[in-house]
Amino acid sequence: MSERPEHMTPKPSLGDEPGPESLPPRPDSQLGEPFPPHGLSYFRGEGRAPENDPNRETRLSRKPEPPPGLGPVLAWHRESPRGKAVLVLTGVGLMLAIVAGISLFSGDGLAAFGYWQMWVFVVIGTILTAGPFSYLTYAAGADWFMVERARWGVKKRLWVDLYELKKIDVSYGGTTFHLFLYDKDLGLSRSFEELQRDRRIWDLVYNGILHSVANGAQVSVQAIGILKLNETPALRLRDTARSSGDD
Repeated sequence: MSERPEHMTPKPSLGDEPGPESLPPRPDSQLGEPFPPHGLSYFRGEGRAPENDPNRETRLSRKPEPPPGLGPVLAWHRESPRGKAVLVLTGVGLMLAIVAGISLFSGDGLAAFGYWQMWVFVVIGTILTAGPFSYLTYAAGADWFMVERARWGVKKRLWVDLYELKKIDVSYGGTTFHLFLYDKDLGLSRSFEELQRDRRIWDLVYNGILHSVANGAQVSVQAIGILKLNETPALRLRDTARSSGDD
């Protein structure tokens, strides 16, 4: 396996006209080589190696199958039972903190915990925030990204073609940004926190974004800023292609 580059291709100087070769190459759909360099806008730091993270699944029996007709899975992430338990406990703690805050703010001390309605709120809030009865699996191949939800043994999937994206957007919701990706058929949205649980998934997704932007994908101003697209040749390649088309 070839050595993986550590940085993005250097940004060309203002006097240069970037060509397609200025982008990191697109990996082979079956072999996954060359694997993309690290994508920009990664917020999680280097983190631990996947095999050393007790909160993620490492059993190959839990590895998802690729979408029909597409290349193999190159990177995937699913919470382990321990990771799910940690998430549920975190959700419970968050709901309890909200109830306590409301009660203290109203001047009643912790009297709110004496009302059964508040415990219903805690239970429902935990289900909504932690999804204790479902597992989400994130997976990426050389040219696709997929989200698979498993609940009570029933699986549902959504995936996009990373190199055929038509629209890219970013919005702020909750405590993090959410990335919206639309290809020729459909779209999906996931938070940056979810997309970046495995650095390799993010690198594959980001490389597809760069090539899609260079090929003319619509990208919002906020997405340009959050994804740091101005630090890559992608926008200049798109604008050059549009100028040539106008001529």
